[in-house]
Amino acid sequence: MKRYHTSVLFYLMLFFLGYGALYAQWGGHGDGHHCDPDSLVPVTVSGTALVDSSTMHPMYYLDEDGDGQADYFLNFGPWWYEPDSSNATRPNDGDFVTIGGGLNDDSLMGDLPVIIVYEINGEFWRDPFDPYWTHHDGHGGGHHGGGHGHTWGWMHDSLQVVSVSGTAIVDSTFIFLHYYLDENNDGIPDYYLNFGPPWYEPSSGAERPNDGDTIDIVGGLIDNANFPMIFVYEINGLVWQDTTGWGPNMGGRWIHRYMNQTTHVRAPFDDGDWMEIQPGWHPGGGGGHHGHLPDNLFCQMIQVFPQNIANTDNENVFAAYEFGLFRPDGFNLLWDDHMHGGHIQFANNVQYQLHYNDIQLQGFNIDENTIQLKYWNEQSDSWEMLNASVDVVNNTVTVANGIVSSQVILTGQQNPLSIDEQSPNIAAQFTLEQNYPNPFNPSTTIEFSLQENAHVVLTIYNVLGQKVVELMNEAKPVGVYQVDFDASNLPSGIYFYELKVGNVSLVKKMNLSK
Repeated sequence: MKRYHTSVLFYLMLFFLGYGALYAQWGGHGDGHHCDPDSLVPVTVSGTALVDSSTMHPMYYLDEDGDGQADYFLNFGPWWYEPDSSNATRPNDGDFVTIGGGLNDDSLMGDLPVIIVYEINGEFWRDPFDPYWTHHDGHGGGHHGGGHGHTWGWMHDSLQVVSVSGTAIVDSTFIFLHYYLDENNDGIPDYYLNFGPPWYEPSSGAERPNDGDTIDIVGGLIDNANFPMIFVYEINGLVWQDTTGWGPNMGGRWIHRYMNQTTHVRAPFDDGDWMEIQPGWHPGGGGGHHGHLPDNLFCQMIQVFPQNIANTDNENVFAAYEFGLFRPDGFNLLWDDHMHGGHIQFANNVQYQLHYNDIQLQGFNIDENTIQLKYWNEQSDSWEMLNASVDVVNNTVTVANGIVSSQVILTGQQNPLSIDEQSPNIAAQFTLEQNYPNPFNPSTTIEFSLQENAHVVLTIYNVLGQKVVELMNEAKPVGVYQVDFDASNLPSGIYFYELKVGNVSLVKKMNLSK
């Protein structure tokens, strides 16, 4: 199977791929160039397209002031990328174009600033913020066409189970690794491999492949777009994700106007995150500022990285969630044509439970007694608090409210005491220093000391409190220790490191900045 088109369902987070002598279109792998979408400045520029066709694959520039010289390098993604949900095409040399995208002044192509292209001439090209691992199957809608986010589970029962072999292509040049399979060894991806969120790892010991590895994949094939995706069930004979326990819709659920039973929707990869919609949810003649609601909606929720939630500079966010209410045509009612999130008022209360973990609390140094749940109110252009209950034993936040919002956050006040001050008795057993350097790229050193012989576990977590790697797990005598941590294959962002000595532990935060 050979496909030359990619699907916007699966590549919306593609940023620039590092340039090389052969590809020259920022299309190599593993050159260390990373782009966090939060660091890009939204811009709209117009001018004349300059296309260099002297290389293996064309390179695109923009002459903004009409002097015949390039003012920007235009990054359209890998040379084989084409959106399947719009009529957008790459420009020809001499075309007058209007580009909407993200400006990256810190990463230059020669001496030119780079624009990551989101739109060309008003047509959708790609979306850098899309949580790609939610594309398990079925419909999807990017910001184009008025939607936002992507549903999963629409066709779980109809997925075709396939077994494919080939060479892994791993793109490590943007915020999250993307995995592909080249089945016929022509250097062009034939499948997108969905391994779930970057923090997920199975209990079987299976691992994500490295670039160039020969792999055998068993998974669910989704071939309803130009580029097929495989939701990975097994890799090289080891179980990756058993979806049998997810129910018929893999986390998402349809709700119907005249339903007579409660519908339970949970987030993939964490049973503690869920929402329940009661019969009678439909408001009849109205649906708040969004107008009349359809009789059927597909509901979803996912946990997202806090740094990918906008307008939180004044909020001490330690956990974040995104919700979707999709019409049968794939339009997300919680997002408008201008990529603005919103909310809808149901006729009765929706039950919510949000789950956090101790790593998040300790890593952000949150006073657990001050936790608040807030939703984004686009009418007041602010975060509004909901009267929620916090269970500090089970680490859950629950609330019953008729509001369904596109974005929900958990916030809390900083503990006035430092982590070390909160546990002064720990100092008699061990100490944990701040990593150095910090911020770091790509490696840092973690130092700790033991005042008595003990079993030591040193673990790295991401900002969701999900385990990334275990650096040490062994008995150690009294002494001072330094452990190096290499984050070359991880995206920029906040990470936590936990030192557990016996039954007590300390957690500290560090910042990987690439």
